[in-house]
Amino acid sequence: MKKLIAALSTAALLATSGLAMAETRKDCLLEGTVYESGEGQSVKFHSAKKYDEDANCRVRRGEKMEFKLPEDTRLKEAPSGSTVKYRYQENNDGSSKTELVSVST
Repeated sequence: MKKLIAALSTAALLATSGLAMAETRKDCLLEGTVYESGEGQSVKFHSAKKYDEDANCRVRRGEKMEFKLPEDTRLKEAPSGSTVKYRYQENNDGSSKTELVSVST
């Protein structure tokens, strides 16, 4: 009986993780550089790759990805020239989420 419960739990867990992955269309690690402009601080992104080996991140050269950077004190305190990494996730319903992963000087 314990084996049956364990097997059912595992199957349910795999099914739920498959559903969660199916909802995400893009999962990218974006790398950019912080710079100061007349309007304040900005980030210019120069690379996009898969967030992890199972992720999907297809971005064509010249393709526009529009999103608002989330407020983060690490970015505000970063000097011009710092390298930043963001995780960008886009779902099948068109919604997206962006989070700051790291800042290095």
